[in-house]
Amino acid sequence: MQETVSLHDRIVRELFDKKALSALIWLIDHGRELEFDWQGRPGFISRSGSAKTVSLWLDEQEQAFDSTESLVRHALLEGKAFYQAWQDIALGCLL
Repeated sequence: MQETVSLHDRIVRELFDKKALSALIWLIDHGRELEFDWQGRPGFISRSGSAKTVSLWLDEQEQAFDSTESLVRHALLEGKAFYQAWQDIALGCLL
């Protein structure tokens, strides 16, 4: 019997197995939230409670953006662009 996997579940696997930024963007845009660690510091990406549409929280500091794509392109982690730091980010819980 062949297992039926939902689109959502496939994209979650893509995030955790391949660490695809496109999967992150899709999941956040569809209401999920991500906890992560960067250089031993906890971070969080969420649309809930954002000063704009979506926010990245690190060290209790918010960076708010109009879109998840904008967050990926323009958020900074210690001066390094989020998309450049992505490979050094340890994924945590997807809420």
